[in-house]
Amino acid sequence: MKRLRSSLVPAVLACLVLGGAWAGQSGDGGPKLASLLPGSGDAQGWSRDGEPQEYPGQELYTYIDGGAEIYHEYGFRAVIVQDFESAAGKSVSLEIFEMADPGAAYGMFTFKRSGQGRSVPLGSAGALEDYYLNFWKGRYVVTLTGFDDSAATIAGLLALGRAVDAKMGETAEAPGLVAALAGEGLKPGSVKYLRGLLGLNNVYPFYTARGLAFTAAVKGDYESGASLIVLDYGSAQARASAWADLNAALENAGRFKRTGGPDAGVPLFLDGQGRYAAFRETGDRLAVGLGANPSAAIAIAAQAR
Repeated sequence: MKRLRSSLVPAVLACLVLGGAWAGQSGDGGPKLASLLPGSGDAQGWSRDGEPQEYPGQELYTYIDGGAEIYHEYGFRAVIVQDFESAAGKSVSLEIFEMADPGAAYGMFTFKRSGQGRSVPLGSAGALEDYYLNFWKGRYVVTLTGFDDSAATIAGLLALGRAVDAKMGETAEAPGLVAALAGEGLKPGSVKYLRGLLGLNNVYPFYTARGLAFTAAVKGDYESGASLIVLDYGSAQARASAWADLNAALENAGRFKRTGGPDAGVPLFLDGQGRYAAFRETGDRLAVGLGANPSAAIAIAAQAR
């Protein structure tokens, strides 16, 4: 993510505010974002460097040089940014993103983490990797960025993160759809919660939009090397209609080839990356199992809850 200190985008970008609220105030009357910033003494040895900057709604495009679209897909409200410095000359940048709801915040958190970091006890869940720290809590996603991986910088990330966490009263659980992923062998850091095609195409491209108008989706990777995607459509009728469209699109897609398998009753395709994709309809949901061979793909699709 690139921080823009001056206006480098066309003036035609509208300065809209989602939900009728500026970045400092939640649309539902929640706390001002500025009130969540650590103050003097909240993180020992660290102090604010300059004034905070707030970007509501469409103004996110003036802050992020590419990549703002995915925030809006999840449901972005506003972000506040504050730099910090230590007496030893270390620097940390803090971003607090207010999202539309806790599910949006959780989803954005899963999108931002790589799955390669270590878990930290901040908010509802946190991840530290190199000199980046992300955590989510309630409707908020917090990102702290250092500029080196020294012990002093990492300590600063954690201290500032704890200070923000302590100011947040909201708590929430991960969306219920996450439980659709089979637990055995699941890599926790690999879970991605999705709310649209931008997110889905980032984790697995279907090269079509037909049949992919899901309400929410979740994807996880397993120790076996297989992956599972569960798309929720809100009703069995919507799922059946979507699968008919998606199946037809894949039949005619050059990157997917219909193939056989040990279970002739399971639709099975070979994708352009040499992976097998097995599809299973279950209630309101469509499970997609991805594996190196037909058996692996079918087996993981069958484990969707």
